[in-house]
Amino acid sequence: MPGSPARLGDFVRMLILKHEDDATYSQGFSSLVVERVFDILMIAVLGAVALPFVLAVLDVPDWFITVIIVPLAAGGIFFAMLLWSGRMKSENRVIVAVQRMLDEVKRASLNPRALVTLSVSSLLIWLVDVLVCYAVVLMFQEPVPFGIVVLAIVIGNLVKAVPLTPGGVGTYELALALTFGLAGTPAATATLIAVIDHLIKNLVTLIGGVGSIYYFGDWSMELLKKAFSREIEKEETFGG
Repeated sequence: MPGSPARLGDFVRMLILKHEDDATYSQGFSSLVVERVFDILMIAVLGAVALPFVLAVLDVPDWFITVIIVPLAAGGIFFAMLLWSGRMKSENRVIVAVQRMLDEVKRASLNPRALVTLSVSSLLIWLVDVLVCYAVVLMFQEPVPFGIVVLAIVIGNLVKAVPLTPGGVGTYELALALTFGLAGTPAATATLIAVIDHLIKNLVTLIGGVGSIYYFGDWSMELLKKAFSREIEKEETFGG
């Protein structure tokens, strides 16, 4: 099992879906894929919208633009694959398993209602993320334009999506500090803003996790213990 907290959380969530909704592991995995794709795609869209406003007032490194463009291109390729996946025919178990997963992802995402719901909800969550960071910036009384804060959150989360460190710790803060530095924020202050912002969000996640354990009951604690000790045995495979 991967060591990243985010990936561990995804693994546990698949087990919760199986326990609460009797979902198969492939269905749980498919739902996570859909959520991750829309999260990454929507924050990249947010970055693409903010970028022209930021470029109007300051120069940004070329890799910032690349970090935003790559997920947008990857998202387009992903949805093209979903549209094409129904044409795949094979007796190979691996290909059949992938086909089944893609079909489940397609059912979960490629209809107008799901597209609107997933896109709007993801966008709103990212905007809340931005507002939290902006509040931290205001706390330090730094004259950072709102567009720069949006760009910082976009770059920070897109960089964090690459599992270079557990939970993106360090890479997220570095990306935010670099972005704020472009706006003239002193390095020490920019780093403090980034660290406090990440701490607040991790604290909210922790509180939500504790609340979830209380809501789901004792079985969830046993599940977490098994997940951490790697004692869970695979009950089914994608191939059936």
